[in-house]
Amino acid sequence: MKAAVFTGSKESPFEIKEVPTPEISDNEILIKSKSFAVNPTDWKHLEFGVSQPGYILGSDVSGVVEKVGSKVDNFKVGDYVSSFIVGNSSSRNGAWAEYVAANPLGTVKYPKLVEDPSKTESGPITTFEGAASTTLGLVTVGYSFAYSLQIPQNFVEGDFILIWGGATATGILAIQLAKAIYGLRVVATASPKNHEYLKSLGAEYVFDYNDDRVVDRIKEVVGGTLKFGFDTIATPETFQKVYDSTANTEVSIFLDSTLSQNGSTIKLDEKRDNYKIHWGETLAYLAITKVKFFGKELHQPEDLLKDYTPWWVDVLPKYIGELKHASLTVLPKGLESSGEALKLSKEGVSNTKVVFDV
Repeated sequence: MKAAVFTGSKESPFEIKEVPTPEISDNEILIKSKSFAVNPTDWKHLEFGVSQPGYILGSDVSGVVEKVGSKVDNFKVGDYVSSFIVGNSSSRNGAWAEYVAANPLGTVKYPKLVEDPSKTESGPITTFEGAASTTLGLVTVGYSFAYSLQIPQNFVEGDFILIWGGATATGILAIQLAKAIYGLRVVATASPKNHEYLKSLGAEYVFDYNDDRVVDRIKEVVGGTLKFGFDTIATPETFQKVYDSTANTEVSIFLDSTLSQNGSTIKLDEKRDNYKIHWGETLAYLAITKVKFFGKELHQPEDLLKDYTPWWVDVLPKYIGELKHASLTVLPKGLESSGEALKLSKEGVSNTKVVFDV
């Protein structure tokens, strides 16, 4: 099969090569690829020296199930799916290839998908292009909501959740699922051009993250009911603002980020009851693999799947038909678009996902 493979060069990072079709384990499915999406994690693997020459690129794919492992009982041959893959880490498997081995705990099933690169506006997930754009975000949200933020066990009617970076691909999905599944009141941050769009997805309030008074404005509307905070940008500066926004909350607080921010990476207010804060550190890879090397070995929490698996298998499928994907930037068809996809992701995009077809 053909695959986009890392060359080891930052200037010309990929080449299209013939590689063996991956053999699946009893717990995997084999997907015949239709569309691919790029994520920041893809170019970061290359830039930061995590990937090695010969590794297959990519972490988001959609397609049709070609083969099913003997221990997989919730997928069948012919299913329309999208999947998040531990890509950029192996010469055996990666998302940007004609065939992909996938973990069911990172795979979503749809009633039907069609190939239609002309559908670039945000909308229901009905195309392979749209489906490819969502799965890493969905795994991230599931990990965060079910495990890191412990929402099912701790939310009550009227609680707010703050989604910092609401116009990111993950933020767009988090807003919709927080509202749809739990009825949480959502406050989000984004650039002004995206405010009305995020409100149409379910955000009650949206603030400009560049506003010097953004934390004060958030506190004014949430009062003492901001129990959950999820930072999809995940820098020390953004996570500090998420923490500061909860200053008026007197009950237990649950804060999470996508890049290992916690109470040790920000300045804590000694006057607050910081012992009431639960710190989450969501890394989507650990939902579908036991160990992930990212500068150091990161291990799957022992109790993660107890919360994540029922959310993924039983909860998410009830809402997948209601979700809207982000706007799409569709590149020319073919794995040759891998280079342009990596370039655009590194330059940074907002409220759009870069995708291309096989």
